[in-house]
Amino acid sequence: SDEDGLTGLEEYRYARSNPGWGSNRWTLSPLNPDSDGDGIGDLNGLIAKLDYLNDGDPATSTDLGVTGIWLMPVAESPSYHGYDVVDYKKIEKDYGTNEDFKRLISEAHKRGIVVITDLVLNHTSSEHPWFVDAQTPGSAHENWYIWSNERPDYLGPWGQQVWHKSGLRYYYALFWEKMPDLNYRNGAVTEAMLDITRFWLEEMGVDGFRLDAIRHLIEEGPIQENTEATHEWIKGFNRFVHTINPDALIVGEVWDETAEIVRYIGGKLDVAFEFALAEALLDSVWRGDNAALVAAQEKIIAHYPKGQYAPFLTNHDQNRVMNALRNDWASARLAATLLLTNPGVPFIYYGEEIGMRGAKPDERIRTPMQWDSSPTAGFTTGTPWQQLAGDVTTVNVATQSADDGSLLNHYRALIQLRMEHPALRAGDMALVKSDSCKVYAALRYGEGEAILIVANLSETPVTDYALSLASGPLKHVSVARMLLGEGQPIAPVVNAAGGFDAYTPLPTLEPKSALVIALK
Repeated sequence: SDEDGLTGLEEYRYARSNPGWGSNRWTLSPLNPDSDGDGIGDLNGLIAKLDYLNDGDPATSTDLGVTGIWLMPVAESPSYHGYDVVDYKKIEKDYGTNEDFKRLISEAHKRGIVVITDLVLNHTSSEHPWFVDAQTPGSAHENWYIWSNERPDYLGPWGQQVWHKSGLRYYYALFWEKMPDLNYRNGAVTEAMLDITRFWLEEMGVDGFRLDAIRHLIEEGPIQENTEATHEWIKGFNRFVHTINPDALIVGEVWDETAEIVRYIGGKLDVAFEFALAEALLDSVWRGDNAALVAAQEKIIAHYPKGQYAPFLTNHDQNRVMNALRNDWASARLAATLLLTNPGVPFIYYGEEIGMRGAKPDERIRTPMQWDSSPTAGFTTGTPWQQLAGDVTTVNVATQSADDGSLLNHYRALIQLRMEHPALRAGDMALVKSDSCKVYAALRYGEGEAILIVANLSETPVTDYALSLASGPLKHVSVARMLLGEGQPIAPVVNAAGGFDAYTPLPTLEPKSALVIALK
């Protein structure tokens, strides 16, 4: 689950209709905690914890300030992860009921939180009634899936077997034999899935969708990703969704290089997760070198429409941030700072804000949220569906809430800072050159503000890091005010092109530290 936020529905809608709308912040959340003691998180448990994400009162600082929740699949499914759906219009019984979901939407909206949910378009469960029927040749749903009398001689995109036997025939299932792919060359499939989409928007009140594995939607034989037919289908889906709700958000999982992701933006997806940026951000923080992050940001600035991407650190399919950073808390703080001062729509995976650990298999990166130091981490009165991590006594919300210097309170401060400064939420970005490869710097600007981010990525102090911006939006700068970080920075001398040369706001940058400086 992820977290992030703006101030509420009004600002969300404003952002959605303006060019720089990718300023919003979101939380992806698995269903937790458990309200009925069965060890499985549920909707009523999530409702009980909404005030942790956002209590609806801008004057308080004990919540995260999140304005959106992304829920992993909540429709009925035979597996724990929910990506193999058997009934698209019914909430998974372990999580609650359709009425519970509607109450979640209502309670979230009261707090200025919108809710999007995973919409699994690519495939169904092999137990779905459509596929059960489709296995009979000549049945009504046979052509809703992809069949071959002989096994084709190609494998999947990562070398996996994608053709699976059923009777005397083979069916196509990209991810797992229990998740057969739908056949979108059959108009009846599109009609059925659009009906499901309408149901979630109109009947359930959801505010948008995260589209799982969307680049694999329509195959052209052995070409199983990023086909032109897939792009055209998503265009139609975008029109359909925004006809029903112009403010709905469509965020896509296009796990690919930036150049491929960008092709989905504009009339298809509203935003897409930026996987290359996530990898580069963690790589630069871990290695103490700005090369990977600068290269990734240059591509983003050059190719994306303003703000229309979703930066993140890790997600529910990847080892957690604290594992990627070898349990280095200073690096985790630095990564959070770089994430939440970035343009776009930042996502935070649940537990990232307290430094939860977890590594593959997937179940171990989706363990219960650690609310307190009790034996069941405040998640359930029963036995948690997954064993808790060994550090629960210190890595939990209650302990970190009481510690002003904790990672949790750092996230809270960063989100509040982002909320308070339009340049951070929706402004442009200009990369700032540093004489030191250990230092990353960028200028966020817009709405009458200019904010400089300077990060020492390394484990040693840096003094020889002179910053330069050949041209920029600056006029006369007389004051440099520290918004985040220690010390009293000096103001830069603005050059004739609106930038600056050989600027060092502080004589020394401390190890694994970041400065956020307002220039006025």
